[in-house]
Amino acid sequence: MSRFLFATVPVPAHSRNPLPLAARLVARGHEVLWFASRRFHDDVAAVGATPVSFGATRDYDGERMLEEFPELARLRGPRAIGWAYAELFVGEAPHRVEDLEPVLAQLPVDAVLSDGLSYGVALLAESLRVPWATFGDGPLARAHGTTPAFGPGLLPMRGPVSRLRNHAVREASRRWVFAQAQERHDRLRASMGLAPDGRDVLESAVSPMLHLQACTPSFEYPVAALPATVHWVGALRPGPPAAWSPPPWWEELRSSTRPVVHVTQGSIRPDMRELVVPTIRALEHDDVLVVVTTGGVPAPVLEALLGTPLPGNVRVSPFIPYDVLLPHVDLCVTNGGYTGVTTALHHGVPLVQAGSTEEKAEIGARVRWSGAGVRIRSTSPSRLRVRRAVRSVLHDPRYGAAAARIGADLRRHDAAEEGADLLERLAETGAPVTEPVVPVHAR
Repeated sequence: MSRFLFATVPVPAHSRNPLPLAARLVARGHEVLWFASRRFHDDVAAVGATPVSFGATRDYDGERMLEEFPELARLRGPRAIGWAYAELFVGEAPHRVEDLEPVLAQLPVDAVLSDGLSYGVALLAESLRVPWATFGDGPLARAHGTTPAFGPGLLPMRGPVSRLRNHAVREASRRWVFAQAQERHDRLRASMGLAPDGRDVLESAVSPMLHLQACTPSFEYPVAALPATVHWVGALRPGPPAAWSPPPWWEELRSSTRPVVHVTQGSIRPDMRELVVPTIRALEHDDVLVVVTTGGVPAPVLEALLGTPLPGNVRVSPFIPYDVLLPHVDLCVTNGGYTGVTTALHHGVPLVQAGSTEEKAEIGARVRWSGAGVRIRSTSPSRLRVRRAVRSVLHDPRYGAAAARIGADLRRHDAAEEGADLLERLAETGAPVTEPVVPVHAR
């Protein structure tokens, strides 16, 4: 049997998405060490993996990032992305190397898996000649030719104008957005005795040996010359917690004859005034059932933000597992977190996406490009814009048809099973994994 090392940043989705992968490997008899924030150690241990603590690496609460890092809260768009990469992701790379070197000296591993933001882990694996893989729970940041540069949420175009536009945006990103992160990454790589690999800092987040992309091509831009080591495994969907119990109004939801609209802001942006409050106000007089998950914000606090009691068509819960909730939902209003979006599409649910922070502009662009929903290019949209978008998606069958088509594609896959197959192959051979696995539901 093999020993694997997982490594993830403290952002909730990044730390929870690989749980099914670890569980599947452990069930097959493998050992999994997991370099993770202390706040996820219970989750890691629950699937049979062994938590490895951060030492020099900065630990933070990924659900309170804007409070913990006021610099990030003051920035918007490309400047926020550049700061996060330079300070949190690439900036912590030397500390990850410092923490993991003694671990791997004492407990050699057969393969490493990290999220794309855990910079430094791949460099350590490369220096030790350990095969390493990455998983992608965000859009592919690979831009060549007619594929738009990553960041501003551009849509694909054709022809020479497209290539000129994409080249200009890539150069601007390289020189101004990611320049500091690139310099720090290159400096660390050189200090570890590794030769330059010719890739930019974004493309370095994708392993050239094995990359598990948590989606399918139906929701991703066409990419020219995509390496054979990139494998589409479908949505990563962590299972529901054992202790979860449904809210008192659950049967009303299950038997609803009205369209059900789910609204969420994800885990990083807890200010309900950005999207939840406008959506409640937008739909309070519509013949729909609005299901709000707040991520922990109590209903009385939400009412205080509204300034009035909750409308009669609104139901609130801190958390409902997506795989339990989404089969009963007709439309999802979201700020655009990748896991929530791909899970909604797995269930064939169309979307209204509002948000341009972090990588949300890129995800929203793919929602629009794929036809699976409407993109609102605002983090704090007006109730009028939300109402128009929701009504458009509910009343135009083309959105539901596109979401159903993508959902059928995603449901061919079992990300945990296929990912475990590919990781086993990497550990066994120590070589780039180019041969695809057969999708689980095609076997």
